[in-house]
Amino acid sequence: MNRIITLSLVMATAFTSNVFAQNVGIAEPAPDSKLDIVQTELTGSSIEVTHNIATNGSSAVFIKNSGTNRALHVQNLLANHNTHVARFLQMGNGAAANGVLIEMNNTTVAGTAGLLVAQNGLGFGGYVLMPAGNAAAGLVSDHLGSGDGLQIYQGGTGDGVYNDVTAGLGMLNVIRSNNIGVASLLTTAGGTGEFIDLDIRGGAGVNVVGVDNATTPTAGGDIYSFFTTIRTATPTTAGTVYGAALAANQSGVGHGILINHSGAQGRNAEFNVNNTNNADAAIFAIHRGPGSAILAQNQDNTITGTISVADIAYTGTDVDDHVAIEGNSAPAAGWGIGVLGSGGWYGVACIGDMTATGVKPFTIDHPADPANKTLKHFAIESNEVLNMYRGVIELDANGEATVILPDYFSLINKDYSYQLTAIGTSQSPYVKAEIENNKFVVAGTPGTKVSWTVYADRNDPYMQQNPERGLDVVEKEGERKGKYFAPELYDQPASSGMFYKDRTNTTQTTNIQMPKEALESIEKLDSKSKQAPVRPEVSTNGTEDLQGTK
Repeated sequence: MNRIITLSLVMATAFTSNVFAQNVGIAEPAPDSKLDIVQTELTGSSIEVTHNIATNGSSAVFIKNSGTNRALHVQNLLANHNTHVARFLQMGNGAAANGVLIEMNNTTVAGTAGLLVAQNGLGFGGYVLMPAGNAAAGLVSDHLGSGDGLQIYQGGTGDGVYNDVTAGLGMLNVIRSNNIGVASLLTTAGGTGEFIDLDIRGGAGVNVVGVDNATTPTAGGDIYSFFTTIRTATPTTAGTVYGAALAANQSGVGHGILINHSGAQGRNAEFNVNNTNNADAAIFAIHRGPGSAILAQNQDNTITGTISVADIAYTGTDVDDHVAIEGNSAPAAGWGIGVLGSGGWYGVACIGDMTATGVKPFTIDHPADPANKTLKHFAIESNEVLNMYRGVIELDANGEATVILPDYFSLINKDYSYQLTAIGTSQSPYVKAEIENNKFVVAGTPGTKVSWTVYADRNDPYMQQNPERGLDVVEKEGERKGKYFAPELYDQPASSGMFYKDRTNTTQTTNIQMPKEALESIEKLDSKSKQAPVRPEVSTNGTEDLQGTK
């Protein structure tokens, strides 16, 4: 009863009532709201509502608004105010004891926000603090519809997302359908889709694990650690590449690309040019230092059969003299080796015919001056495919001698011819009996020596099955017509050469540059990484407002 009387006296002295507007003021002589309260004391809250019945299922404060403005409007009016505009302290510990629940009507239109923060100053739009022992997520978006879980519109020069992680993962995406983990759409202004700066730290810029079992991988689908599709024109003009599906600048001492393949099958790298009109090389390598542009090795010590360290073949059906391997080195006149081969058996082996437009010598260090001179002996040319055998015999007392030829002679030769030269006498020797059973008989002055030579047409199975290979004059046909082996000898342009190749793009360069805007963003990101984020001040006493002075 005393509390009622006291409240009546306070209302009688402090309330000012506007009868016409039906407004009530507390310490406010001219109230402009239904209830207008002005706090004039040094301590105490303006309004305190205590919902003190545990079984009461109603709300402590229930505000309804049927008008066009806000149901609740809270302001801090002090210019140098240094605390929160509103604080919601959840003292419950139930499974559904969430901090704040915002329920939107199921008829709200698209684009309506459940929580809208208009940050017009320099502070954060939102900040979530979690204690060290909390293993739950700092922010969860549980979206059951087809929209985006999180959208960020950054219209200024700041970062769309800034992630500063001390331990754990910077970002974890669990995709529960055949979809895309992270997508960057640069269709409006271009730029860099993702920038990763390891600085001097060790680690991998991107680490993709398809099947996490290196010893016994399990079967899976078609997995690509990196897949890119470029559908724009990326022309190569004036020796400069202006675009690429994959581009990198390596300025350190490591490799530009390093791929380790540990599977039982599958290529380590495959390059396919699928446009039939593309005349550029599938692989193009430039080395501006003293190393090899391409270095290939096979280090298997238990190979069964014969392998090729480099297996290069033309497998098309176009009728032309396509070259499987072409070597060209001409740094200056008289210098350069197009092809160099060395081997424990043969340095160069040819299955089939071999030809040359120049001379065919063997070249060795000159025996008399090996340090300063070379010695060349040249192959003798002929318009026939011939085998030659020679030797010296001594005639017996009867003036005869039998020349024994190799036991394979008759198997690979036909149409023989002889040349005999007497030694120590002017009497000419002669062939007494022609070759039969791999031997023939020479007669002449008894006791003299005879130098003999036999020429024969090559007649092994290769020549028997390919007699046209022995023709010395062959008509040029097809793509060979009108072309020259050495066009410069006939005052013809180089393009008339039999194996002419346009080498205008053999000195191309690649100049990869990021846009200016992307470089500025990278510099900004680097400076931010060296600054600790500003953390807002919060109360560490969870019961402060419940036990302190109102």
